[in-house]
Amino acid sequence: MAKTPRQPANRKVSSGDVGNRKPSKSFLKISTKRILKIALFGVLGSIVALFLLFGAVYIGLFGPLPSEADLMGIKNSNASEIYSSDKVLMGKYFVENRSSMDFDDIPKLAIDALVATEDQRFFEHEGIDFYSIPRVVVKTIIFRDRSGGGGSTISQQLIKNVFERKRYGPLTVLVNKLRENIAALKLEELYSKEEIVTLYLNTVSFGENVFGLKAASQRFFGKEPKNLKPEEVAMLIGMLKANTSYNPRLHPEAAVARRNTVLILMERDGVIGPEQLRLLIDKPLVINYQKAKGQEGSAAYLQATLEQQIKDLIKDQKKPDGSPYDLYTDGLRIELTVNHALQAKAERALNNHMNKVQKDFDKHWADRKPWGKSDDFLWKEAKKTAKYQRMEKAGAGEKAIKDYFNLPKKTILFGPEGSVVKDISPLDSIAYHQLILQAAFLAIDAQSGAVLAYVGGRDFSFFPYDHVYSRRQCGSTFKPFVYAAALEAGFSPCDWVQNEPISFPDYENWQPANSNGQYGGYYSIKGGLTYSVNTVAARLINETGTQAVVDVAKRAGLRARIPNLPSIALGVADASLAEMVAAYTMISQQGRRPELIFIKQISDSEGKVLYASKAGKSRSGLEPAIAEDLRTMMQLVVDSGTARSLRSTYGLRMDLAGKTGTTQNNADGWFVATTPRVAVGAWVGGESPIVRFRSTALGQGASTALPIVGAWLRSVSSDGATAGLLGRNFTDLDPYAEPRADCPLFTEQVGSSFIDDLFGNPKKIIGEKAPEDTSGGSWINSLLERLKKDKDE
Repeated sequence: MAKTPRQPANRKVSSGDVGNRKPSKSFLKISTKRILKIALFGVLGSIVALFLLFGAVYIGLFGPLPSEADLMGIKNSNASEIYSSDKVLMGKYFVENRSSMDFDDIPKLAIDALVATEDQRFFEHEGIDFYSIPRVVVKTIIFRDRSGGGGSTISQQLIKNVFERKRYGPLTVLVNKLRENIAALKLEELYSKEEIVTLYLNTVSFGENVFGLKAASQRFFGKEPKNLKPEEVAMLIGMLKANTSYNPRLHPEAAVARRNTVLILMERDGVIGPEQLRLLIDKPLVINYQKAKGQEGSAAYLQATLEQQIKDLIKDQKKPDGSPYDLYTDGLRIELTVNHALQAKAERALNNHMNKVQKDFDKHWADRKPWGKSDDFLWKEAKKTAKYQRMEKAGAGEKAIKDYFNLPKKTILFGPEGSVVKDISPLDSIAYHQLILQAAFLAIDAQSGAVLAYVGGRDFSFFPYDHVYSRRQCGSTFKPFVYAAALEAGFSPCDWVQNEPISFPDYENWQPANSNGQYGGYYSIKGGLTYSVNTVAARLINETGTQAVVDVAKRAGLRARIPNLPSIALGVADASLAEMVAAYTMISQQGRRPELIFIKQISDSEGKVLYASKAGKSRSGLEPAIAEDLRTMMQLVVDSGTARSLRSTYGLRMDLAGKTGTTQNNADGWFVATTPRVAVGAWVGGESPIVRFRSTALGQGASTALPIVGAWLRSVSSDGATAGLLGRNFTDLDPYAEPRADCPLFTEQVGSSFIDDLFGNPKKIIGEKAPEDTSGGSWINSLLERLKKDKDE
């Protein structure tokens, strides 16, 4: 039998021989079984591991799950809302900007859009959508997509929003998902679907520290949710996927694309029709973005001022569970006395005029600086900043701090039309903001003291210092107290005062000067006030004594220490705008001054009244007759004196009494006035008195502060809805008040009284027929007979 020849021992096997050799069928069969077995064990192992992990989560090995009590006690912290007297939302106090709604207040369209977008089977499942679990497992475990959320139901998302997620290393996503699934099942046992969707829409974040549909609707569209249009609802629901990426203010194109996706899903589920979808997708993005109504919105300065007062008013009130109320989390409703329409007019009048004044100021100084070439002033201001103090506390040396403050960086700066971003050093930023002139405005009901409009500065986010309550030298707005003291001392509006310089030897020969540099002749007392003549005010305080003037100012409500010096006649005393406006109510209210009232009522979220204001208290500062004489004099300031532009420029026709004021070196400009029913005032100046106009023509109160008041009064009086608030005519209690003040404002004659002239210079009064000898009284009888005869003829 032939043998098969053997291969030569040295023969090499080529790679091609191996590559061309096909695996046997039995080998393929064994390999497939092995793969299936491995996969099966893998799936079973994963399931077992998942069940073990589920059990570990359920029994609390990863921390306790939310209990039934926790779930039943779900309560969002709600912002306390501030409303004007005419029911307009003006601001909020909050930790999280949230305003909760009841189910009936939520638009059905918003619920339908939410379900179509976030949880299509929301009304069918019991907290977990088991149809989506495989998809979630694939995304989370296989593809390691830590964004999760793809299969989270509304109930699960609510749990995630309310109960903080924790970290568990590599198992973080999976453990948190299991915790949320278990809690969602419990949640659905305790709450109805309507309650769950309500809790969700009150909880979900829209970015910018805005929580809940109501707050988001107010922020991005300036309206209540019930007034949202379909495309607006779609935009807000679309933001839930990524509230920053789809923020319509920051990323309008992405927001529109996401809005349209939501609209398509709404059409898929029959929420809107195909034709409506076509129309809505083509709509451009239109938002009405509202600034955060915390301490950045309307009346922001007033909100900051009232914060502590509100806390004091509610501190003794208890919630049903006995705990105290929290201003930032308990959703209180605070109703102010401020009228929103009047507030808006005040902010507009102040900002419009200050933009003009700022342009004049910038042009006035050009490349120069009020503090000169030295940076000492700026470093003094820098040391007040939190950054400087933190660096100093951390042990940074002077050189390191100065290097930081001189290094340019992107900085947000104040701008008249909104904030601007520039590359600028912190020190230059301080210089920039110091050169921004500030202003304040206040209007109150002269009878009750209710605050009607309140503007503490240009922009709270940049300049939080409230100038309604800051004390500055008040200039000639203080002079009415000098004249009131003179009237109390027995002077009358028609007494004459010499317009010549006067010095005070006991006070280092202090000698006031008239702003116009003119002297000579005589002013009646009412003329001296009308034209704000410094020599007249100084001579009056010399006659009455300084203490009498201080007493009047204190009765008027000025609380700061007033120096017992004759220079107070010119307004060197410090006072706040709030004090001065309240003081001027004495002029229109027969000498009485009310206490300021800001808050009408505070209620809790259930409507329980926690505080209600009572009738304002008023105090007597002047006798009615004195107040009326003073008022008739101060009306002349408006009619023909330093405030006459209220008539000529602003066309105001109602009764008005007021006073302008300008302090030394034009550091402060003032105007305070009263109508029959409203007292109002404005102040303008720099954060520092160093920042000022060099020219009195530009820096005086008649140029800086008066136009704000004038524009506001004109706007209020020309609006039919608000005109009646001002009143038209003052009420005269004394019919002889005006006749007593019926005399010229100024005379050149040395002898000024009628009686003095009648006896000392009778020819001036009677003419050439006057007797040469007037030492006796018989000639007066003959004079009277002659006058009677002339009258009969």
